[in-house]
Amino acid sequence: MTNIRKNLVKKILGLLEELDKDKYDQFFKEFGSIFKAGLSMDFDNRGKIADLLRYKTTKSDGAFSSLKDYVNRMQTDQEAIYYITGENLSALLNSPHLERLKDKDYEVLLMTDPMDEWVLRDLHEYEKKTFKSAEKGDLDFSTIDDNRKDEYHDLFDFIKTSLEEKVKEVKPSTHLKDSVACLSGDPNDMSAYMEKVLRATGQETPQVKRVLELNMDHPLLAKIKGIYEGDKDSSVLKDYSDLLFDMAVISGGGKLDNPSRFSKTIGDLMARSLNI
Repeated sequence: MTNIRKNLVKKILGLLEELDKDKYDQFFKEFGSIFKAGLSMDFDNRGKIADLLRYKTTKSDGAFSSLKDYVNRMQTDQEAIYYITGENLSALLNSPHLERLKDKDYEVLLMTDPMDEWVLRDLHEYEKKTFKSAEKGDLDFSTIDDNRKDEYHDLFDFIKTSLEEKVKEVKPSTHLKDSVACLSGDPNDMSAYMEKVLRATGQETPQVKRVLELNMDHPLLAKIKGIYEGDKDSSVLKDYSDLLFDMAVISGGGKLDNPSRFSKTIGDLMARSLNI
């Protein structure tokens, strides 16, 4: 029975490899989630199964791409396979976490299937290229100017204190280029999407505090820094801290705990800026 099973699996994987692209993409669209389970269940064929995985990417224009094709398209200075997980393809494609990666012309895998969290747990690497999350940890190729970091140190400490129940750290971002804020995790943290998946299945998971990353090149942050240096006790600073966090939640596809407060804060700040 063991030999029959091995031969059947080998035969089926061979037939899948021989399918033309359109037919295989249709198969993967229908059965991809089930197929991915093979990575955890069939160690002997893990390499062949990995070859047959398909993902949409930031450069595939809505089409499926194999990991092999992704690796062949990698930039010469790119060392990792970048990915981002979430339930909404459009939100992932436009995520602020990808701004620096897009600026470097690095392609990113868009993983919208809950099973992908287990794929990443079991696969680790492909063709000697490790998988690296676009939303956890720092981007290795992006450096922070220490002098500018020191300039914003006190303001970041103030924001962290204001948001101590919501974030575990406030730091300069290595991900952002145009946006002002995003939430990221430490490399070993559970992803926000994984938390959501587990809660949806009724499992209790501890609330993981995220890191609030702020873009020191954004003009809004410079304005807030000016207010802080002029009056550290200004009431508007707490509003801005809350607003930065809420903006980061929204840009990451999350839902606000108190959307009415967010709306009121926006209205109040607009009124002040217009001297109403």
